[in-house]
Amino acid sequence: MGIIFVLIGAFCFAFSNAYWKKVTETIPYHIGMFYRGVFATAIFAILYFGFRHADFFKYWVVRDIAFDKEFLLSIALSVFNIFGLVFFLQGIQKAPVSVVVPVSSLKLFTILTAVFIVGEVWQGNYLWAFLLSTIGLILLYFKRGEIHNAKEFEKGMLYGIASSFFWGSSYALYKFPIAWFGPLAFSLIIECVAMLFGLVLVIKDGLVNQLLSYLKLIHLKAYFILGALLVIGGLAINMSYGYLPVVVINILIIGSQIVSVLIGYFIYKERLSLKQWLGLALIIASFFVVAAVA
Repeated sequence: MGIIFVLIGAFCFAFSNAYWKKVTETIPYHIGMFYRGVFATAIFAILYFGFRHADFFKYWVVRDIAFDKEFLLSIALSVFNIFGLVFFLQGIQKAPVSVVVPVSSLKLFTILTAVFIVGEVWQGNYLWAFLLSTIGLILLYFKRGEIHNAKEFEKGMLYGIASSFFWGSSYALYKFPIAWFGPLAFSLIIECVAMLFGLVLVIKDGLVNQLLSYLKLIHLKAYFILGALLVIGGLAINMSYGYLPVVVINILIIGSQIVSVLIGYFIYKERLSLKQWLGLALIIASFFVVAAVA
């Protein structure tokens, strides 16, 4: 069941990452972050305050949100995590998605945090799965990585590494707030923080007077898509923490890159090179290696 949750989340995140590039072409990323957060926070608030006592959600909430040490630590972790999105969104504006996405998807920081801070037991199969998925990821973007602008490449790499650090390290620590509050309550906390963080960026860059300008129907559609993907993907990933080790979850999340490539192949008719097909095969193989011990 845990693997299914991870794959649902990975599928949503793959679409979301690809769609962000389109959104930021017409909407400042700060405003996109804020309005996406408004949508996601509203949905999670309705589910939490209206239905958390329903039988369907009884495994999604451990206890009610209260202003205590665990709540403050969850907010701190949420703020730390949001910097991953900030660096990712800045990166895809300055460099091709083909540079930022694969670098930000590397799970080195996640695995180090999970093993040395969370205290998860490292199994031999994890190493093989990590190597297979990472090599597959590199091969997947090998053709796309031929960039002629060296400065853009460097910026994309730096932003991607920064995003990987903040996202990867915080994802490994999600295990604690989910154990404290449950996946639904923690989803509400982190998306509320993301919404407020986006608003702070809007205020910082003097874009408050432009907020109403980005409430046209075409903009609302973008916020709805981003928010829906976030709600479904975020809940699915948070639910998976109750079934699988952090290391396994994040190795499997690399599979989201398969979705991105296949979208290009089937929808945009992009041809895949032999190296890219080999990359797909290696990532799929890593799933079976992980599944053997999950």
